[in-house]
Amino acid sequence: MNATSIFSFGNSFVLLGWILLIFLPKWKHTQTIILNGMIVLFALIYAFLLLKDIGSFSLDSFSTLANVKALFQNDNAVAMGWIHYLAFDLFVGAYIVKKSQQLQISRWLYTLTLPFTFMFGPVGYLLFFLIKTVKTKTIHEIN
Repeated sequence: MNATSIFSFGNSFVLLGWILLIFLPKWKHTQTIILNGMIVLFALIYAFLLLKDIGSFSLDSFSTLANVKALFQNDNAVAMGWIHYLAFDLFVGAYIVKKSQQLQISRWLYTLTLPFTFMFGPVGYLLFFLIKTVKTKTIHEIN
């Protein structure tokens, strides 16, 4: 598999996880499919790309902005970085759903954070954090 096909596969495949989180968040298999299936597959693809190009990686690859820019001149490194983003954003999305269900946050409310998590990772988590903070503060004030 080349970097272009891995990039395309990742973009299409990750949609399954987001569809499950948005439309079937309470289905007993949603978290398992995402955490033990999809993210593990992304990790395997990531490891494959890393091992394939380990020779071009050095310990100072992330030490400066210039080094990071140079690292990402390689298509495999860009695909690897993209798989990394897809996996971690999906992981955060699964966490948001699971934690929201534990805290009994409205499905409609936490679902609003998921597109932001998918497209802008940390912003989606920030929205969830704000919702969670209001919810848990309200719970503590009632008790």
